[in-house]
Amino acid sequence: MSLFHLIKRRQQKGQLQISEVQDRDHGWQTSVRDIVRVFSEHMRSKYRPLHVDEDSVGTMLETGYGCVPVIWREILEMPITAEDLKTAVFKGDSKKSPGRDTLGLEFF
Repeated sequence: MSLFHLIKRRQQKGQLQISEVQDRDHGWQTSVRDIVRVFSEHMRSKYRPLHVDEDSVGTMLETGYGCVPVIWREILEMPITAEDLKTAVFKGDSKKSPGRDTLGLEFF
């Protein structure tokens, strides 16, 4: 390995390393211990468990559509014929994998 390649490799390695991060108080941390601490705090706050109670689940379920519109009811009540099912299954590309219940995803 030439001296040029060695210097170039060290420069690339230096560019890939994290030398400083900004914490929540907008202060810059430069030591390895502080960088790891800031990263750890960020990951803990980002992926902290959500406390859910029965009321919050009820509120979540009540949002959205309270009832199905009349146009959708008529379409949902129409029976699905064997021909419709066959057309939907064979509509997809043969190279695509089927859905969880082995029907083509285009059917849904």
